[in-house]
Amino acid sequence: MEETLKQILSEMKYMRSDINDLKQGQQNLESGQQNLEVGQQNLESGQKNLEIGQQTMEAGQKRLETQQQALEAGLNRVEIGIQSLQEKLVDSLGLYTEKIVEHVDNKTEVLNKRVFKVESEIERLCRQ
Repeated sequence: MEETLKQILSEMKYMRSDINDLKQGQQNLESGQQNLEVGQQNLESGQKNLEIGQQTMEAGQKRLETQQQALEAGLNRVEIGIQSLQEKLVDSLGLYTEKIVEHVDNKTEVLNKRVFKVESEIERLCRQ
């Protein structure tokens, strides 16, 4: 009987050891689960940060597109202005050239009249 009690006691020690191992394993699992939960929270936080970053980039892209459209509109206005200036310059040069020609013609006519008077006077003097 004593032998049986020793055997039962021995088995109970092994069972206690096994129970302690199971408790330790359960604590390790709980610790691992807590670590996984923390990791999941970190991933969720990172995902939120990425979403915020994406929204910021999309807003920036919209601003850039708006600015590009404004620049294109400004460029079109500048091109139209340059074309208008070129046309006005050509027209103005034409008018200015006509005025110069008219002025030269008037001065030439005046000079021709003076030359004629001088030649007539010279001829008159030569005849005397």
